[in-house]
Amino acid sequence: MTAAEFLTRYQATEHEVQIYVDALPLWVNLWRGWMFLVFTSAFVFMVPRVEARWVALTMVVSLFAYNVVAMFSGAGRLPSVAFLGLWSPLAIYLYKRRDRPARSGRFERVYSVWLRLALGTLIVSLTFDVYNVLYALVQRAA
Repeated sequence: MTAAEFLTRYQATEHEVQIYVDALPLWVNLWRGWMFLVFTSAFVFMVPRVEARWVALTMVVSLFAYNVVAMFSGAGRLPSVAFLGLWSPLAIYLYKRRDRPARSGRFERVYSVWLRLALGTLIVSLTFDVYNVLYALVQRAA
């Protein structure tokens, strides 16, 4: 596959994914909005905090990886495997770092709250992703 073919197929997949997302229940899209808010707010903390850099990087890479998986499997639940593969190690990393002593100051207190909120959001999201992948695998096997 040439780079041009890849780009064309990737763009078509983005369109298919958007159609899939638009058909999801409202609560799922509200949850997706919440995740976007929490995970993109990592950019506020990126410069001084390594955990935020990992959240931001993983978010960008996982969105690309999701679309690449969808290119080969189709839009739907199965591409969530990309999220499992990338976000699971990050969740473990953030869990281990959640109780690090915070430096003093308002920014650090806000960061500490954000880190716990990001971890909680990530854990709930991973639970949905596990369900999605298992559901897709069962559907394919049937």
